[in-house]
Amino acid sequence: AVVGAANWTAGKNAGALDFDGTSTYIEVDNEIARGTWSLTMWLKPRDIPYTSGYYAVMHTDGWSGGGIHLHLRNTTSLLNADFNSGPDVTTTTVLQADEWYHAVVTVTDQPPGGGQMFLNGVLEAEASGGSGGDYLGPMMFGNWSGGARFYHGLLDDIRIYDHVLSDAEILSAMEGQPFPFAFGPDPEDGAMLEATWANIKWQPGQLAVSHDVYIGDNREDVEAGAESTFVGNQGAPNLIVGFPGFSLAEGLAPGTTYYWRVDEVNDAHPDSPWKGDVWSFWIPPRQAYGAVPADGVGYVLTDASLNWVTGYEGKLSQMYFGTDSAEVDAGTGGTAKGPMVGTTFDPGPLEKDTTYYWRVDQFDGAVTHKGNVWGFTTVADIAVGDPDLVGWWTLDEGQGASAVDWSGHDGHGSFVGDPQWADGYQGSALEFDGGGQYVDCGDDTGAGVTADFTIAAWCQMTPGNSGQYMGIGGRLAVSGGIYTGFGLVRHSTNVFRLWVGDDTDDLAKSGVSSDSLYTDTEWHHVAGVHEGRANSLYVDGVKQAGSTMIDLVPSTQFFHIGKQYANTDERYWNGKIDDVRLYNKALTDAQIAELMAGNLKLANDPAPGRDALLDIRDISSLSWSRGSTAASHDVYLGTDRDAVAGADNSTPEFQGNQAGTSLSLAGLVEYGGGDYYWRIDEVEAGGAVNAGTIWKFTVPDYLIVDNFESYNNVDPPAEGSKRIFDNWIDGYGTTTNGALVGNDLPPYAETGIVQNGNQSLIYAYDNAGKTSEATLTVAKGDWTAEGVTKLVVQMRGASGNAADKVYVALNGTAVLYHDDPAATQLTGWNEWVIDLATFGIDLTNVSSITLGVGTKNAPAPGGGAGTMYFDEIVLIR
Repeated sequence: AVVGAANWTAGKNAGALDFDGTSTYIEVDNEIARGTWSLTMWLKPRDIPYTSGYYAVMHTDGWSGGGIHLHLRNTTSLLNADFNSGPDVTTTTVLQADEWYHAVVTVTDQPPGGGQMFLNGVLEAEASGGSGGDYLGPMMFGNWSGGARFYHGLLDDIRIYDHVLSDAEILSAMEGQPFPFAFGPDPEDGAMLEATWANIKWQPGQLAVSHDVYIGDNREDVEAGAESTFVGNQGAPNLIVGFPGFSLAEGLAPGTTYYWRVDEVNDAHPDSPWKGDVWSFWIPPRQAYGAVPADGVGYVLTDASLNWVTGYEGKLSQMYFGTDSAEVDAGTGGTAKGPMVGTTFDPGPLEKDTTYYWRVDQFDGAVTHKGNVWGFTTVADIAVGDPDLVGWWTLDEGQGASAVDWSGHDGHGSFVGDPQWADGYQGSALEFDGGGQYVDCGDDTGAGVTADFTIAAWCQMTPGNSGQYMGIGGRLAVSGGIYTGFGLVRHSTNVFRLWVGDDTDDLAKSGVSSDSLYTDTEWHHVAGVHEGRANSLYVDGVKQAGSTMIDLVPSTQFFHIGKQYANTDERYWNGKIDDVRLYNKALTDAQIAELMAGNLKLANDPAPGRDALLDIRDISSLSWSRGSTAASHDVYLGTDRDAVAGADNSTPEFQGNQAGTSLSLAGLVEYGGGDYYWRIDEVEAGGAVNAGTIWKFTVPDYLIVDNFESYNNVDPPAEGSKRIFDNWIDGYGTTTNGALVGNDLPPYAETGIVQNGNQSLIYAYDNAGKTSEATLTVAKGDWTAEGVTKLVVQMRGASGNAADKVYVALNGTAVLYHDDPAATQLTGWNEWVIDLATFGIDLTNVSSITLGVGTKNAPAPGGGAGTMYFDEIVLIR
């Protein structure tokens, strides 16, 4: 029921309810959903940021036992879902007044539980954990407890679903359209099914009359709709399989993965049928499986225990363990370790640099199913090379669940939360998701660092990292508000920082920050140095201007990689970390530079750079710097990362051995080719090969005019300065041009409101007696290359902007206006596609592009002001 003033008005999808901020709210008396559900809505808030209490967008009547509150936070204007049973989820996007946003909150009670927050179809936050049982209803929209924190603005198209929406369903809900596809498979996609028959079910699409069902054990056949997989058309949204008289009558086979697909059919609809996704479920094998350590893995720690998963219908396990594979396979030579009721075996202390084999047989009450022989190799006995290097995690193992300490001090790290191996700055690295993943290197690691130290690492952040507080590593700890130890972080103010605790409650006085802000996704080398009482910080080998003076008081907590504090669960790294080092001395400038260089025997300085995105016009060759001992170079290139990683000189990826340090790409890459991977192995005169790092570049299916990713915050005359407003020339210092681009202070490019990547162009206009223009001189003037025919500009305005035209001009004179005469008020990101032929100029000789607001060469005395955003200016076919 609507309580208070019922102000119905035009909305995002037909009508909407206008909440007046003082009396209007919707009251829902009954429970609608519990445990697993999705809530979607369009909202258009007013009067934000709000200076007093938050706006209550939705509140359950109760709080205990699974209540949820959906808040629009005051001062920050972030949308926050606060769960009584688990961790919150909050948008990273700052909502703007008078703009429409599509918000989706999903909740699941399936282990480990948790929630997600989507804004305009993009996942902005997710968290796992909680006790489950979150419910919707009784509840109120637009109010808290019937008399406070009234929401001010519009709500439209509020929906509640009984499942977690897929990405496609979210986009369909955004469009206000029925979802025609089958969804909600039961068993869930990828689920394990411990049975030899099943009644598989799904939720029918909203337009479906009947269902075409396919199932089989070959994914490609099911995807293609092979005749052997077609079960038939049926009316009910379920199918019995693996039972006599039904499909797969012989029964579901243990150890098999089954794939299935449902196409929704409505012969009266012109778009029917709607082809479904391929889902899967699997039946566990009768043998033991899921070996930990995994079969063939190396670098296993000497205190490891062995774990496995019981096979289908297994009742009892028999363990065999030893150092001889044949004996373990035969169960001889003392390898039999007896029956095991559980799924863990402790072999006791293991020898270093030794390969062990093990096997688990499963008895199901009638038959013993012999297990496979698995093997693993323990970490090597590493000698101390540099006594001052007390911890060195190269993270080049690329396998297993431990990080080897190559310093020789046995500070090997154990994974927490399953960080993933990934391509690193040199060799491999660890990739962390920012949600609880880190490496625990033990209490003893770095415990002897009580005075001077140096801590250093390579790190790379994921896109959208602005404002995130993330720990790189160290021994920093906090207890009762008292800080001890040391650590490196990327602070929420977007600076890299060294913290040093002195057993007081004032950590801030120790902080040494980087000179610049860092929100990009490039690799950076960060090093913190403590000498005497002095603290200093290096970024990419350059000593930063700041310094502090403080005494170090060591912590008793463990050395960690991937979060800020050892003893709190927060501020985890989101991105990659590589080559972490800890010294019990203060390194010099020259020694820091040596750390950055890494393994000098490897090829380095790849061009194009790591993970580069560049159009086909900019990628004519590969080049690299020679390893220190290289006589020649084996070159590998391909579009399959794993194939390039595993290639040798007999595979198609091998481009030959050569003396030079460049390779022409003529005929090897193409427009729209996507991701390319390459590797340079350095071959020494004696034949020894130093395998290289896997590098990647991407060639998209468009040509780049400007994606705004190359601009930085480096002020001239410093080398490498490329500020956004030094390239997009605006009206600064003029009286006739009302445009000002970029921010006055770093970051000069916009990092919060972006369409893609990390940066966009923020564009303020003031058209009081002026026209606003910002002009870029283009480096590549042939806008017919590769057959392109259209210009695409991503643009975003705000409903609160003064209404005005938006135009693009080429070469200063060829002008085209957006179809909407009030385009400055368009909310959200809008893709403006322009047929290049309409400019009527020689498209092989384009010299500049201008983004304008107003009427070119015709300023209006009463023109208004506002702020626009532009991103991803590209050319497409």
